[in-house]
Amino acid sequence: MLIHIRKDSLISVLQLVLKAVSHNNLIPVLAGICIEVHTTEIVFTTSNTSMTIQYRVSQDSDLLIIHRTGGIVVPARYFIEVIRKLNEGLIIFEVNQGLILTIISGSSQIRLQGIDPNEFPSINKEYHCGAKFRINNALLKSTIRQVAIAASSSEARPVLTGVSFDYNNDYLRLVATDGIRLASRTIYTENNWNNNTKILIPAQNLYEISKMLKNDDDTTEIVTFASQVRFTTNKLTIDSVLIDGVFPSILNIIPKSYMSEVLVESNRLLQAVECVAVLAGESKMKIATTMSALTLFSQTADVGEIQNEIPLIEMEGDDFTISVNGKLLVDLLRSIESNNVRVRFTGNMGPIIIISEDTDSSTMFLISPVRSHN
Repeated sequence: MLIHIRKDSLISVLQLVLKAVSHNNLIPVLAGICIEVHTTEIVFTTSNTSMTIQYRVSQDSDLLIIHRTGGIVVPARYFIEVIRKLNEGLIIFEVNQGLILTIISGSSQIRLQGIDPNEFPSINKEYHCGAKFRINNALLKSTIRQVAIAASSSEARPVLTGVSFDYNNDYLRLVATDGIRLASRTIYTENNWNNNTKILIPAQNLYEISKMLKNDDDTTEIVTFASQVRFTTNKLTIDSVLIDGVFPSILNIIPKSYMSEVLVESNRLLQAVECVAVLAGESKMKIATTMSALTLFSQTADVGEIQNEIPLIEMEGDDFTISVNGKLLVDLLRSIESNNVRVRFTGNMGPIIIISEDTDSSTMFLISPVRSHN
């Protein structure tokens, strides 16, 4: 194999595919980047058994020149550090006899020992397709950001570490919960095929996928299989494993009625909650209403107390007082993108419901109360 590639283009690709490099030394090939040079393109692939990332770079007279095809798996850790230290401009990659990658840039010449690319797992395995649909990149990115925050980080219940994708009648509902809080958003999809499926994707994988998506008007094709899901946008393809198990039905979690509702500005609520959470932390933060204001209060023994008020835009129902985990509330509010939110009180032992006033979706958060004796 022999190619010339611009350093800036290569760095952009490596920043994407490095997200799936395995740190498990028990499988040496997965600690590397598989580079496959074809007649008109180069394919970079990484995998950590949970997620596989593949990026294609087409031949271009300014960015990439292909002289000879071939392939090699190079150690990711050393490869990226070497590339970062090289001069700007074109870099030469060459593999002759054996599995040695020669890298030439200016007066620098590096030789890295590689592995046979045939030992690297393929992303192109054949599976029976379950469903296929497209979503706007910016919409998918923001939806993952809003919902995945509520997934559990504990492996005690594996199904709660995932995000449920429930696809039906051209609409996709994403739901995550850790048992204390819940986030849900429903969005419209395009170019659909087989309009009915439900899968569970690891939240951590979705976080990484959202970071790779550009906040633009392009779309991502999502294809579901028996044990994995594939995301494809432009020249980027990402495969993720699925979590095996039954996700809890939100019909049994979301209250069907509420006693009071207030409408407030999202930014003012977030600022007030962040301020009060300085003392509250993961302890309880008290939320109370009057007809004109929402009051937030926290107190820590031997430290002090904080109180903050924000005006209400609207209020329906009676005044209420409830306590919640301050840190969890902050995390949820930081993902809200609308100007205003509705906060619903469902009773002293019921969850608070927070509804984002989006125009193109249905975004909802729940957070369970903390028992308070004052």
